[in-house]
Amino acid sequence: MQLADALGLGDRELVAFVGAGGKKTAMHRLATEGTERGCNVGFTTTTQMPPPDLPLTVTDVEVSPYALTEDEPPVAFAREWVSDPDRVARKVRGFDPGPLTSVFDRGFFDWLLVKADGARMREFKAPGSGEPVIPEKATQVVPVASVLAVGEPLTEAVVHRPERVASITGLSVGDAITPEAVGDVLASPDGGLKCVPDAADVTPIVNKADTPDRQETARAVLERALDGTSRFARGLVTSFERDVCLAVESRTSPQRA
Repeated sequence: MQLADALGLGDRELVAFVGAGGKKTAMHRLATEGTERGCNVGFTTTTQMPPPDLPLTVTDVEVSPYALTEDEPPVAFAREWVSDPDRVARKVRGFDPGPLTSVFDRGFFDWLLVKADGARMREFKAPGSGEPVIPEKATQVVPVASVLAVGEPLTEAVVHRPERVASITGLSVGDAITPEAVGDVLASPDGGLKCVPDAADVTPIVNKADTPDRQETARAVLERALDGTSRFARGLVTSFERDVCLAVESRTSPQRA
């Protein structure tokens, strides 16, 4: 199953990705699928990210939006280059939601893919006080977690902001991360549902399910998440390295917040 079909993407979508463990990889997969379908796809962020493996336009879209039309899609774009004091590699800084909404409303892209928070390469996270930064007109929001977090200790080595995960799940820092804990964070209004617009569809992904055992664990995570909120119609078990994309359906009808 293609990721775009599993998410139910239509002709015009603004898709925001949050969480940890595969946001950029999922965005690259959608960028490829959309371009193959003839969609004009944009790829950007409301935070910072390493430059993607795509042609990159660095521009102020409020001043020069037509710079986005100079490259063949998919088009990655950002506002400026920045230095990350914790890393050698450079990053790019993206945009506030307003300019991205304007770009989308003006029809520069059929699909606009937005990385809406950071995770410092960890497998799992809960958002901090100032994130995620999701455009209000997002049509789809995709909370992501990696199944590799399950069984690992709740520490900064694996989890971005472990204390936030602890406050949502009742675990203590250092405890083993359970499938139920990951599912609870994905379904929490302080976790995967934080700052999600009322009108957006929401589909969680549990990624890096590279083996049958990991796929079963990922399914257990999603079953817990689907039981924890009516916002999810389904969840996806994925391994982008193994070309796996499996849907887990909710037993109840999704509702808007």
